[in-house]
Amino acid sequence: MKTLLMVLPISAAIILCSFMIQPKPWDVPAEFKNMKNPVVKTDKVMAEGKLKYNQVCSGCHGLTGKGDGEKLKNLTNIKPLSLTTDDFVKERDGEHFFKIKYGRDKNHSFSGKLDDESIWCVVHYMKTFIPKQ
Repeated sequence: MKTLLMVLPISAAIILCSFMIQPKPWDVPAEFKNMKNPVVKTDKVMAEGKLKYNQVCSGCHGLTGKGDGEKLKNLTNIKPLSLTTDDFVKERDGEHFFKIKYGRDKNHSFSGKLDDESIWCVVHYMKTFIPKQ
């Protein structure tokens, strides 16, 4: 009985903390949600997307988009989104564009590092991480 009385509060604390560390949803403005990628996908665009992704995104999201980048090896409080998940797949191009351009919290804004066309190239490239069905 004494053990049960000790385990219950600990269990409750763990459950409460797990809800508290859930990432909050992104607040993507409606005009971005419906935005279409204006950059036509070509081999050159994909090469540009890969180059820019590897320069600014792979450190956290990893070379294969699984959220296992080199910059995170010694950090335990940051877990970037895997670009292979259903949540990522369900999002539209404009949502990806917004998130890359404006960032949020520990997800950096790249508006000063990438121009809009480069961001759209990265959006095309990130889709290569989506598992084939």
